[in-house]
Formats: sequence, C-alpha cells, structure tokens
Amino acid sequence: MDATAILAIAIKISIFLVVLRFGLEASIADVLFVFRQPGLLIRSIVSIYVIVPAFAIFLVKVFSLNPVLEVALVGLSISPVPPILPNKALKKGGEKKYTFGLLAAISVLSLIIIPIEARIFNAIFNRETVFSETSVLITILVSVIVPFAIGMIIRHFAPAVSQHARLIGKIGMVILIVAFLPILIALLPAIWSLIGNGTILAIIAFTLVALTAGHLLGGPDPTDRLVLALATAARHPAIAIGLVTANVDGSEKKLAIAAILLYLLVSGIIIGPYLNWLGGHETKGGEVPNEA
Repeated sequence: MDATAILAIAIKISIFLVVLRFGLEASIADVLFVFRQPGLLIRSIVSIYVIVPAFAIFLVKVFSLNPVLEVALVGLSISPVPPILPNKALKKGGEKKYTFGLLAAISVLSLIIIPIEARIFNAIFNRETVFSETSVLITILVSVIVPFAIGMIIRHFAPAVSQHARLIGKIGMVILIVAFLPILIALLPAIWSLIGNGTILAIIAFTLVALTAGHLLGGPDPTDRLVLALATAARHPAIAIGLVTANVDGSEKKLAIAAILLYLLVSGIIIGPYLNWLGGHETKGGEVPNEA
C-alpha cells in the first residue's frame, strides 16, 4: 500500500471520528429540527442550492477564468455542507439543534438535489457531465449518515460513552490535519499555478456571496445566520473532488483537486473575519457560545 492510499484511509478515519462525535452529542429532536421547520428548511435550500449555483453560473458565463477553476466552482456549488461543519459552527455559538438538523437535512436532500442540479448545468453549458449517483450516495453515507447514526445509537445504548465525545472529535481532527498536510504540500505547485487571471477574486466573490446569502436568509436569530452562512460558504470537498475529477482529462485531475483545495484555503481566510464580526454580537437570549 503506497503513501497516498494510507493518507486517504487516514482522512476517512478522521472524518468518521469527527462525525461520530456529533452523533454522540445529537438527539432525534436535533436531527429532525430542520425538517419540522419548513420555512427554515426552504430558506436553507435556497441559500445553499439556489443562490450559490446561480452565482457560479454567473462567474463562469461572464468572466474568462481558468477552465479547471470553472469546473471546480460548478462542482463546489452543488456539493453539500461538509461533515466537519458543526465543529466550527458550535464553537462560534451556533445552536446545536439547527447545526445538527441542517447537516442531516442537507445530506439527505443532496441525494435528490445534486442529480437534478447536475442535469441543469448540463443544459446550461450544453455539455454532458459525468455524474455518478452511486459515488455521491456512498460518500454521503460514509462521511455523514453512517457515523452520525452510529454515534446516536451508541448514545442511546451506552450513554456513558457520550462523555468522551469531544475527545473522540479532537482525535479525529488531529488525524485529519496530519493526513491533510502532506497532500496540501504536494499540491502547492499546482495550487500556485492556478493563481492569476482573476482566480483569487473569483473565489473571494464566490465566498462572499455565499456568506451573505446564508446570513440574510438565516432569519433574525444571529446564531441561525451564523450556521447557515457557514453551511452555504463551506462545501463537501470529497463530493466536489469526485464531481470535478470525473469531468476533466486525466492530466487535469491533479489541477482540479488543487483548485478545490485553493478554494478551501481562500474561503477559510475570508470566513475568519466574518466569524469574528458576528462573534461580537450577542447570541440568542444572551447565551454563552457553545464550546466545541
């Protein structure tokens, strides 16, 4: 087994542990919260799956960007929220019921929405997208639904284990960072080659529009605005990479992955000031922000 395969396994294990932690902390009421709030559910879908893809189409149609970046932006725009979203949202004061409920709702609905949006993009750009519904299903199941469900089952039958949820999550995050860094370093030359011709500006604009959409559609509660803004700007990298690499030539697959990593880096820098700004406002009912 080569180093790349080992790193891939390490990343999968780390994400499993991180999401397992969330399952150990979540209740059935948390998971069903967004489904029981149709107005909030619709606003969340519009923010994540309407406004962001529409803006991606605008960027690709109006500006002359690197073709690989164009494919990456489109792939990112229809990828669901990442499995580690609750970690940052809860740490910054997001409510547990909306954070976990949104992760559950969007993950399940993605199985229906992503194929529909892929066909819409095919019609708009007059090309046939290589799309594997099975691959998306497996990725969502393995990275979100299965570990989340296992965590909830363990919480029900062995509640004492839930006391170690944060430790399990921290172990997962450490493994994720250790496994991710070599990949990032190896792809730095490819990432650097993408910079220029408006690439950074396009990513900044994409992130700002996503944050603004989530913030405005999150409603009057600042904690809901925070969660939806993060969920709209953050994207599931594994699904985005799967969608993008299936639609570029072999020689451009590495560049496509680099484009997605570049988005993760730049968007992370952009999201930081937003979180600091929102963190200066009171959370709902004057509550102290949750600690992750």
